[in-house]
Amino acid sequence: MSTPQKSATRLPLRVITWSAVAVTSVVLALIAAYVYRHDSYWSQRWTVDLTVYLASGHTVRDGQSLYDLVVMSPLYGPMPYLYPPLTAILFFVPLSFLPAATASLVWNAVSLMALGAVVWMTLGIAGVRDGRVRAVLTIAGLILTAWLLPVRVQLVAGQINMFLLLLVLLDFRRPEGRWKGIGIGIAAGLKVTPLIFILYLLLTRRWGAARNATLAFLGTAAIGFLVRPADSLTYWGGLVFHSSRAGGVFDTPNQSLAGMLARVLASDAFSQWWLVVMVAVGAYGLAVAAYAFRRGADFLGFSATAITGLLISPVSWEHHWVYVIPLLIWLAIWAYTKRAVGVAIGTALLAAIFTVRVFMIVGIQEAPPAPMDLALWQQVVANMFPLTGLALLLLGPLWVRRHFRGAPVAAAAPQVPEPAPTGREALPARRFAPEPETR
Repeated sequence: MSTPQKSATRLPLRVITWSAVAVTSVVLALIAAYVYRHDSYWSQRWTVDLTVYLASGHTVRDGQSLYDLVVMSPLYGPMPYLYPPLTAILFFVPLSFLPAATASLVWNAVSLMALGAVVWMTLGIAGVRDGRVRAVLTIAGLILTAWLLPVRVQLVAGQINMFLLLLVLLDFRRPEGRWKGIGIGIAAGLKVTPLIFILYLLLTRRWGAARNATLAFLGTAAIGFLVRPADSLTYWGGLVFHSSRAGGVFDTPNQSLAGMLARVLASDAFSQWWLVVMVAVGAYGLAVAAYAFRRGADFLGFSATAITGLLISPVSWEHHWVYVIPLLIWLAIWAYTKRAVGVAIGTALLAAIFTVRVFMIVGIQEAPPAPMDLALWQQVVANMFPLTGLALLLLGPLWVRRHFRGAPVAAAAPQVPEPAPTGREALPARRFAPEPETR
């Protein structure tokens, strides 16, 4: 139990931290709005997805069918609403009461606050215990990660993925607990892609967490049926499988394995062997995740699962790759605490890959009228994210084997060998999952 004095000293630090996160998020959202709305390229794409979201909110308020909604974009043409009905009800109906410009600022500011929470939680998972250090690193991490390409595209388009990442990461913040899995289930009910984390829970024999996730997912669908029965029947009755509604699979910003195959083969027609490849990659990626868990590295298992999901999804736009943010932060902290120069260099390289939109710099089209015929070096540039994801899944087990000896499954909290004391370490390496806090 914490003493009243300790509780009194903890509260102001947390209040200051989250106030600073909120202020920083608003400032970053204002900067993004000014910069991107005055940029000739990005201004054409500003709020392209948020416009559809706001229209979905108006559609629900007017009692019309969500899946008859089509917003005409001057750049991308017809854009339908893609998510379950509950997502529109929870997020976009309230947002639709605001003017479009205000809604955009609010949406991006809150998205960045969610990013701040992701940074804060990841620092705890990485073993940062000192409250002041964690607060400072949270603000610094928020500012730095806002430059990553998935975050920038999320802000430009007005996307939802940061909230999904936050919900899923909540379930990996602590080793175990009676509520573990609920965040995954809710995230999957808002957008089905997080369902892959339930497979990870099953493979690692966390039956209670898998049950919680499944029940939470089914609960969100049930609420949708209660509130919007016709729309829910349309969506869950088959529309959920129509990934082609999301856009051209061969478009360069689609950084999934299917997108890579479409560009390599200059074809957007799925073949049966494509599915075989994606199933094989999915099985291998989940095996890597389960291996990391058995070695005592649950967080790395989470990261491997996230990367696997991004690879095998038919469409993984650049902003979907926000799931790599916790891994980048974790690796940076690990490199510092272990004084691992090689890991630091590798992390810097990963950060560069997920920051610079190289294909645009070298003149590769974003959305060609037909699949492109690219040279080999152009294929590498156009498929940077999936190639990086595949490399991480291939090399990751070797690194895990070297640095993790395993931990009891019940603990699920990977141990880190203590670094040699230097007398100047501000970030002690203890456990990758935070210890329970006293209240």
